[in-house]
Amino acid sequence: MKKVSKTLELYLENVSKLKVKEANQLPAPKSNEVKLSIIYGGICGSDLRVYNGLLSYAQYPLRPGHEVLGTVIEAGANSPYKVGTRVVSFPNTFCDDCEACSIGKTNICRNKKSLGVTIDGVFAQEIIIDAKYVVPVPEDLVDERAILVEPFAVTVHAVKKAKISKGTSVAVIGCGTEGLLTIALALHLGADITVIDVNPVKFEIARQLGNVKTMSPEDVTDETFDVVIEAAGVPQAIEQAIGLVKPGGTMIALGITGDLVKLSPIHLVRNEISILGSIIYTKADFNDAINYLKDPSFKIEPVVSKIVSCTKAQEAFNDAMSGKYAKIILDFTAGVAN
Repeated sequence: MKKVSKTLELYLENVSKLKVKEANQLPAPKSNEVKLSIIYGGICGSDLRVYNGLLSYAQYPLRPGHEVLGTVIEAGANSPYKVGTRVVSFPNTFCDDCEACSIGKTNICRNKKSLGVTIDGVFAQEIIIDAKYVVPVPEDLVDERAILVEPFAVTVHAVKKAKISKGTSVAVIGCGTEGLLTIALALHLGADITVIDVNPVKFEIARQLGNVKTMSPEDVTDETFDVVIEAAGVPQAIEQAIGLVKPGGTMIALGITGDLVKLSPIHLVRNEISILGSIIYTKADFNDAINYLKDPSFKIEPVVSKIVSCTKAQEAFNDAMSGKYAKIILDFTAGVAN
């Protein structure tokens, strides 16, 4: 009898209880499903919040992860993707029936479920997923850039809300992955960038992306900007972001917090400031993200700090929480058990 290959998956038994274990053998994919062999998985801030028990709606136990690049190894009869197609994943389901979905805003579907948060995620060497939740990746986009499509689509969706072009003054508050990706895109669009953060390590990564001015929050005094993008997700940063917008300018709220934030309505009204929220993306944003990443002049490499075997997931999560790195990628082609 032929020996069946064993595959691995990450498993979060409860808060902070992460392990790598042997996965159950998967069935054949159904009609519109695809079975993927995962290449890379990106550790996201939401993965860390689930790990630390900071998302009240997270359901344990579960398999974490929503940000992966993989290859189709089996396809259901009605799948639009053939075996051998590389794809990246969507992190949320969407119903196609609610009011938001009917106008193309699948990112705010009323019935969405979140991979790796409310349902099992995709951090495994093999997964089965409905084909509508994956997007094909062009052959000329290398794996190390392709794995950034999903998080970068978040940035693309947000930046579209502001008019950024050559000479636009932009402040980016917070240098996590989304902040760094925002800096990269704004630089590519020709903006003049000021980066605000409390972590000097992140300043060094931001400088590797291009010519940026760096400041700690307490050093920002009289500066104002055409566009301010808040990517830290803490009340103090959000409050500061609103105060840094020029009259007639725009603040994009990209960071997430459940805490209350103080703001002055008279400041907003008299200065005609626009505050725009932004959450994930649509498939159109994925396509735009792919086109940017295909452009060799678009500098993005400094955003990826480390690629670590999935067998060392605990080490990778610890590093991601340390504040010393940008994006950490899990390599799911390593450590295959037989």
